[in-house]
Amino acid sequence: MADGARKILHGIGAAVFDLDGTLFDSTRLWYDIDERFLGARGLRPTAEYQRDIAALGNLAAAAYTVKYYGLNETPEALAAEWSDMARKEYAERIPLLRGAREYLELTKAAGVTVLAATSLARELAEPCLKNNGIFGLFDGILTADEAGFGKNTPDIYLYACRLAGVEPRHAVAFDDVPTAIGSAKRAGLVTVSVVSIKNERGRTDAADYIVADLSQAPLLSRE
Repeated sequence: MADGARKILHGIGAAVFDLDGTLFDSTRLWYDIDERFLGARGLRPTAEYQRDIAALGNLAAAAYTVKYYGLNETPEALAAEWSDMARKEYAERIPLLRGAREYLELTKAAGVTVLAATSLARELAEPCLKNNGIFGLFDGILTADEAGFGKNTPDIYLYACRLAGVEPRHAVAFDDVPTAIGSAKRAGLVTVSVVSIKNERGRTDAADYIVADLSQAPLLSRE
């Protein structure tokens, strides 16, 4: 879709971006990690398990995993193991999804505050942002572990709006997880669900807009 044909959302002061599956082409990596991690313990990831951890922070997902599978391990040990399995990929190999860089640049140029709200640990998120040359486009990075709440509640979006100094109705949330879209919607943000061919888990009728990637997302304007 040409930029001239794209809808423009006016009066927007902040854009809150998920990273995995929205900006980063990393969804397959986490499916592989789930399979390898659980496979080493004679287990398999279920659809229910993968759905339930999608909007949780790294440590909260680890705690859920211990309970779900009855593991005799600590959440801290699991979270550290996952980070070890993913660290090199995020620092050197994970690319951006189509349209991500251009959309961030347009959003930043429009004077909109650009924030990340992610379930990723900061030690994975920041190296990937830097490796892809977009770290400097962000005004702030909120991780679920550091904030103390995942994207399964509206809290992280309300927190992002407070940091940006805008009312939720003047902010837009971008995510590929239906649970996160629902949380942002309850917080009062405009919502954009990213549903790529590689990852269709983001499809939800609750979103205000559904796009295949950010090259199709409505453009944002403070005016």
